[in-house]
Amino acid sequence: MNKIIYNLILIISIFIFQYSATAQCGTNLLNNPGFDAPIQTNIGNNLTGLFTFNGGWTMTGGAFNVIRTNGTVYGGGPDNAQDGTQYVDITSAAGTVYQDFTISTASTPVTFGGYFSSREPGSYINWNASIDIVSLPSLTVVATSNSRAFTAVDGGVPAQEVWHYINGNTTLNAGNYRYVVNLGNYGNFDGAFVFQNCTLPIKLEYFNGYYSSNAITLNWKLESQTNFSHFIVEKSLDGLFFSSIQNINLTNSQNYDYKDLNISTSSIFYYRLKMIDIDGRFSYSDIVKINTGISTAFSILGNPVGNNLNIIGIKKGAILSLYDNTGKILLKKKTQAQYVSLNISFLSSGVYYLQYSINGLQEIKKIIKQ
Repeated sequence: MNKIIYNLILIISIFIFQYSATAQCGTNLLNNPGFDAPIQTNIGNNLTGLFTFNGGWTMTGGAFNVIRTNGTVYGGGPDNAQDGTQYVDITSAAGTVYQDFTISTASTPVTFGGYFSSREPGSYINWNASIDIVSLPSLTVVATSNSRAFTAVDGGVPAQEVWHYINGNTTLNAGNYRYVVNLGNYGNFDGAFVFQNCTLPIKLEYFNGYYSSNAITLNWKLESQTNFSHFIVEKSLDGLFFSSIQNINLTNSQNYDYKDLNISTSSIFYYRLKMIDIDGRFSYSDIVKINTGISTAFSILGNPVGNNLNIIGIKKGAILSLYDNTGKILLKKKTQAQYVSLNISFLSSGVYYLQYSINGLQEIKKIIKQ
């Protein structure tokens, strides 16, 4: 690719992110939110200087990288950035990435957030992803986002390709503040934002999908909603540029699904939900990556599940492994049929992960136990 085309793609990528931010809630108060400047020519290593001199970012802890993969297969984390073309990762010990910003008027509603993912397991230590808003100069934490516990399961393939959206809402008086990203061992971050006079109204309990019978089925469940209007299902072949494929109107149910039959152009697809409220503001879900190259994809009958975990579409000889949030394996079974029912009555309510392995290929699904 020549330099002119390369730079044009970069400019378009940055414009798309800035337009999305403006369309959501106005101007992003953070500079360089996608860590896209300066451009890294390849996968970076320990580029700590970026956080000191560009966009107001500072890092503490160690050691940080700026990763630019542009879709190249990268075993140390996602192959694509969540926003733009670059993202941050931390290679070992926990640390923070932060930037200061200013609120000019009193009693200002503020929404803040970003996207987290995981590196490969390696010498993995479980960690919690979150974002703090800190008042300056007192360094008092005045708001904290929701959080997500990352385990070794998140570092597996294809789980490490998923970006998880974390956000929070608060009201701030006029003054100076600090946006602080809390990263743990082998964590990634991208797409930082702070918006004024904005409330992101929709919250999902889960969003996942599976491939079966020449179709990809997406399913999701609402946890809460305020002034919500509708969903737009968006699809991508590279995880960066998405296009709308279907509008889904709000119903009386909390559970939704959509089946995509147009899957002949590739073997890997990325999906996300654009969630729009009645005022036209919007936010995005996590990105779901589906690989149709898995010879026999599997699916869960009902999710959340009760005391029986019913699994279909599996191949004889596949290995099913169930993990908890700490990465501890709870059960492991070699399948002998296309349908398996696992008794999980001994498990408490919560989130678990089911890994399907066959012929060197793996797929992981999140399980909600009621």
